[in-house]
Amino acid sequence: MNTGRGRGRTLVRGWVALIAGCVLGGHAVASQADFAIQVGAFANRGNAERALTRLGEAGFLNTRLWNIGRPVRTLTTVLVGPFSQRKQAREVQLELAGLGYSGFVRNYPVALLVQPYAAKTEPERVTTPLSVQTAPSLHVVAEPDTSRAEATRLEWSGYVNLEYRKFFHSPVDPRQHGDNLSLAAQPELYYAWNNGRDSFTFVPFLRLDQHDDERTHFDIRELTWLTARNDWELRIGVRKVFWGVTESQHLVDIINQTDLVENIDTEDKLGQPMLNFALIRDWGTLDFFVLPYFRERTFPGSEGRLRMTPRVDPDGAIYESSREQEHVDFAARWAHSPGDWDLGLSHFTGTSRDPRFIAGTRDDGEVVMFPIYDQIDQTGLDVQATKGSWLWKLEAIRRSGQGPSFVASTAGFEYTWFGLFETPTDVGLVMEYLYDDRPRDIEAPFEDDIFAGIRLTLNDVQSTEALVGCVFDMDSSARLCNMEASRRLGAHWMVELEVRTFQELTEDDPLFSLRRDDYAQLGMSYHF
Repeated sequence: MNTGRGRGRTLVRGWVALIAGCVLGGHAVASQADFAIQVGAFANRGNAERALTRLGEAGFLNTRLWNIGRPVRTLTTVLVGPFSQRKQAREVQLELAGLGYSGFVRNYPVALLVQPYAAKTEPERVTTPLSVQTAPSLHVVAEPDTSRAEATRLEWSGYVNLEYRKFFHSPVDPRQHGDNLSLAAQPELYYAWNNGRDSFTFVPFLRLDQHDDERTHFDIRELTWLTARNDWELRIGVRKVFWGVTESQHLVDIINQTDLVENIDTEDKLGQPMLNFALIRDWGTLDFFVLPYFRERTFPGSEGRLRMTPRVDPDGAIYESSREQEHVDFAARWAHSPGDWDLGLSHFTGTSRDPRFIAGTRDDGEVVMFPIYDQIDQTGLDVQATKGSWLWKLEAIRRSGQGPSFVASTAGFEYTWFGLFETPTDVGLVMEYLYDDRPRDIEAPFEDDIFAGIRLTLNDVQSTEALVGCVFDMDSSARLCNMEASRRLGAHWMVELEVRTFQELTEDDPLFSLRRDDYAQLGMSYHF
């Protein structure tokens, strides 16, 4: 945690970054006297767009969507404003309260006032409802995504990223590499026709790694045809789907397989072949998934870092189903956002995305771990409540089929101080408790742990933000700490810093193999 003196230094650096952002961006920052009313924060962007539509139908046309948080966990907030005076915002807040919207007054995001320099990230892709597409007076500004209802039929975007990892210690296994360079590219092609009702999206991904042949890989993240109508949507192809609301782990997120060679935080996912049909009703959105092909988890190779010791040999994968990767899985999810609540209830049946492991010996005599993919049933619940500056979060699952049935949950809150000390800066405190009733092992490393973190968002034109947090083991002094920060440079470049440390791990800790893998990672991306 930061000390008082540390917080002072952080604020000074924040002001320096804000001034520098103005110079680099070439724009003056709007007055700090601009205010907005935040009437909701949604884990599902589609729910936010539907709330925005309801506001437009009620006569509130000066509305915006604003994305906060890291890409995979992006929250989409619905803002009414801006207002030049706080008094004006409070008057409209009372009017909204009379219609059942429990909003609160906050500083208006600076980057929305300087829209050409809004940062580009990758929120969950959803289709803008037709009611939004056809409302001529409704001004929708989604940072950083733009409405897919634009007249442009063909759109190219994406990024190229150069990444350098500096490891602070020599590896556990002498075959593992030291410092490492890699290059990644993810272009995106979007094509829409039939007045935006039909669209095609193609998102390939490629990484070239200096040392680890297993980390050098190609994947199709998305290759999807979508047709949408007022109350239903159909998607066919390969895509990524994210479920969940918590920060420290994502228990309910089960559709896509983890691309573990990208990062051990399990947030990078492989594209999943699927057929997805969604019914959109006043009582919520009901999604049905047919998943005809299973993707095996990626693992670092013998020379790779951040891996188990002994290493995992994916070539020796063991399946419970005789159909192995061709087993057809099914899933369904109901999602609804009544008032301040964002609710999701899901069920999955099929091949587990989280393998178990068993020790074995390869033909060449090397001792390795073989992954075991069981047939499971998992029911999940995710809940988020937005109460003023508070976000209350819960993810819980019950899984059977992977040994004895078990339950696991992550619950906590995020409290945000908006406009700290009359500046555009937001500071959030994140606290979560992680529970799993399985014995602690490599499949359940967080069975009784606390996550604590601080999120800093400068709300400047360069979209500077940082998150620092640690997972504390309640049964020992072990800690897993992580810092992630990013800042845009000009209109297309972004610099990102990640630092991860593994502290006080004991021999019985499931993450003991990572005890010498502390690292700092610097990335530079060009977005187009």
